[in-house]
Amino acid sequence: MAAASLVALLKEHGLRFFTTGDLASLTGLDPMAASQALRRLSAKGLVRRLKRGLWSNLLVPDLSLAEALPQLTAPWPAYVSLYSALAGAGVVAETPVTLYAVGSGPPRRIRTPLGDISVHHLPANFVWGWKTPSAATPALLVAEPEKALLDLAYLSVLPSSRLEFPPLRPRRRRLDRSKLKSYAARLDYAPLTDFLKTRGFL
Repeated sequence: MAAASLVALLKEHGLRFFTTGDLASLTGLDPMAASQALRRLSAKGLVRRLKRGLWSNLLVPDLSLAEALPQLTAPWPAYVSLYSALAGAGVVAETPVTLYAVGSGPPRRIRTPLGDISVHHLPANFVWGWKTPSAATPALLVAEPEKALLDLAYLSVLPSSRLEFPPLRPRRRRLDRSKLKSYAARLDYAPLTDFLKTRGFL
């Protein structure tokens, strides 16, 4: 199949991050032929391989690595949180180069051509509190600022953690204190509650 036809197909189906199997299903190509076609597109700078069988469509102007997070951490769920979500909400001033995420799977560092992801482990019952910022990017899961703060506070009080709680902007109007209190009660973890009280959040 010609490169132009493949590019048109990616655009028609709105494929941003996709697998070799996705392309094989759309084109009717066998997996090996689909993989070869994608390697040719990669050589032209039109797509990029993130890991075996997973590709990014470089023709999408607003492509974000965070959208690929669920596919990169599967079968464990994960979402953008910690410093990345707090910076995106304007709660902290500095935006990290590395994308920070949490999930129920093992902690890991994921290196891709589009950037690095630092995934931190949370207990399965702590994995909630995210939202989808845009209907155009349904795979993009980002923690609410209150949950991102709690995720970071929880991890920062663990003896084995290397994460540090950063200085916040002087104005905390971006944080809903009633939601923060409600979420902290739902987590029901005494060291976390004590930490939040000493920092003046509760």
